[in-house]
Amino acid sequence: MRLSHAQALLDTSFLGMKEGAARMYEPEDLRFDKRLSAVWLEYRWYVHERGLAEVFVKWKRVEKEACAQEEVSVLRIHLLGHSAMLTERAQRVLEVGLPSPGRLLDLFGSDGVKRECSAAGATGITLEHWPHPAPQPLLPEETFQALSAVLVDPGASFEERHEAVDRLCRERSPRVVHTLLAALEVGPSLSALRRLSEWGEPGALPHLERALAAVAPDNPADLWALTALQRRLQAWKATTLAGEPAM
Repeated sequence: MRLSHAQALLDTSFLGMKEGAARMYEPEDLRFDKRLSAVWLEYRWYVHERGLAEVFVKWKRVEKEACAQEEVSVLRIHLLGHSAMLTERAQRVLEVGLPSPGRLLDLFGSDGVKRECSAAGATGITLEHWPHPAPQPLLPEETFQALSAVLVDPGASFEERHEAVDRLCRERSPRVVHTLLAALEVGPSLSALRRLSEWGEPGALPHLERALAAVAPDNPADLWALTALQRRLQAWKATTLAGEPAM
């Protein structure tokens, strides 16, 4: 499926749905011309009621003027929150292709995400239903305190902080949100920001904006990643979940 066709498919499938944040179309933004990658990217965020559909499109990094005719390799939609309408619209995109087991599914662990896959020629289409917030067993208090201590330790390494975030987030609870936000007061953590953005936690926005302001001009990879997380949180604010606790 060519990029122009994929974009038209998305426009048609999500017709009438509000976009909660500005799209990110990489070829149009000069800041990302030097991002070291073999692909171009486009992100969109559709919102409806209590739900968010995050769209991810990837194609070969050809000359900008050739993008429209380039074959899309990946078209992926993340469904977060609660919206039957967005689910139905995303299914329209999926049904354009033929059912497929998905070439990369073996790379994903048991993360609770339900994935449906199809293929439209060389384009792999994936619809991901991300798990809804639900009561979960609390971590043992000793484990929780030990992991929290790592995150508020200015001397902790990147790897230690990343592992602590990953293990803490097996418990989705207000105390984990509080701990992640406290960790961001100590220092930046892309993994913490990513998880808080998945949960729609508005308290992460100031930390994201601070991290964006600190990105060096010669670091377009982090600039792209942080901008995408910022847009995701902006989109969450446009849903009817805005103002409610993330848990």
